[in-house]
Order: sequence, then C-alpha cells, then structure tokens
Amino acid sequence: MNKMSVRTIAILLGVAVLFMFSAGCTTTPDDTSVDTKQDQSYTTISVSEIAESLADKGPITAGLDLDSTTFYTDSAYYYGMTNIDGPNGTNIFGDDPENNSAYTHAINNEFVGYYMPKFAAVDIVNMHQERGDTVIFITKKHSSPDERISDYISVLFGIDDPTVIFTNGTTKTPAINAENVSVYYGDSDGDITDSNAANNCTPYRFLRNKMTLQYNDLNYSLGEFGESVVENSDI
Repeated sequence: MNKMSVRTIAILLGVAVLFMFSAGCTTTPDDTSVDTKQDQSYTTISVSEIAESLADKGPITAGLDLDSTTFYTDSAYYYGMTNIDGPNGTNIFGDDPENNSAYTHAINNEFVGYYMPKFAAVDIVNMHQERGDTVIFITKKHSSPDERISDYISVLFGIDDPTVIFTNGTTKTPAINAENVSVYYGDSDGDITDSNAANNCTPYRFLRNKMTLQYNDLNYSLGEFGESVVENSDI
C-alpha cells in the first residue's frame, strides 16, 4: 500500500470515528451544552483567503499546533486519564497520570494511532505544500525519549523527516522565532498570544470540535486577540 493510500484511509477512518463520537453525544433539555460558536464576535477566514493573503510572498515557514488543531486527540487523553485497566480497576498510569513518564510515553507513542486528523488541518497543510512552504509542528506537549508523532505526520502528510518541537508546557514564542515561522495555527489562547509575541508571525485560530469542548473549554476566547478564525476548522 503506498503512502497516499495509507494517508487517505487514516483520514477517512479518523473522521468517521469522530462523527460517530459526535453523533453519540446527545443532550436533553436539562443537560449543560457548550456553544461552540460563542457570540460569533470574531472574523472568519477560509483556507483560500489565507492563500490569497500570501500570494505576493515567497516560500515561508508555517507552524501548526497538534492537539485540537492538527489532530483530534481527546480520546487518547481521555483513556489515559480515566482507564480502569490497572489492578482492581485502577488506572494503569497511577493516581496522577500527567506526572507519570509512562503516560507521556504512551501519548507520544502507543496512542498516536488514535490521533484523528482534522479536515481543516489537511487543507491547510496541502495549501502550504502547494505554495512550496515549509510546514512544521510546535506543541506544548511534554516530550519523551522517543516518539512516533513524527512518523505519523510523515505518513499522513507526506512530509519527510518533519520538524516536531515539544516545548514541555512552556511558551512557544522562542520556537516560533527560532524557526522563523510566519503563520501559526492553533486552538488555544496561548497559541495566539505566543504567536503575537513572536517577531513576525500571524496567528490563525482553529475551532475546537464539539466533543473537545465537552471536556476542555479553557483558554478558548475566539477573536479575543484580533485573530481570524479558520472556517470549518472544528472538523
């Protein structure tokens, strides 16, 4: 099976599962719902409009966040935090998974196959590749001695030896500057403010999926910093 076939199958399967999860997440009148549109007091932009804004520029470096931007990863984190597969129904990663190196290793390795690529991210990466841009990935994830995220990205997006930078929970601004990133895509407030603090980087906000917002609506102030929101970037 060639690389393009693997990539296409992975994307289709990922989105199919995502739709299945979303369809199963129904609410009753008494349930608390999350408004993914918020008050819609923000400017939206399409992938083609971003391409048009770059038409007079030569090849640039574009950066993307991973969780909730390039990939829907909530299912991996949910299992890691709530599983009952340890002795007597305990969590296999202990009482504090986030501070367990085995959990971090699993998120960056064994669980990578559960990362579901978002259509909008595929469109963004394709657009930049067609322009001849360099596409890299900067994440606040914590690193581990080895990781398979790079291999996964290579197969899905056809990027040989992709650059994946882990900032270990710290600001992304130094990495954005060091890599001369001109545009950066991310879902969180920190993605936007870190980009704004960089030397010359335009941030674009990705929408979080409805399922993501059921568990994480923090640091998500659409348009708060004057950034444009990528249309249909929740899927």
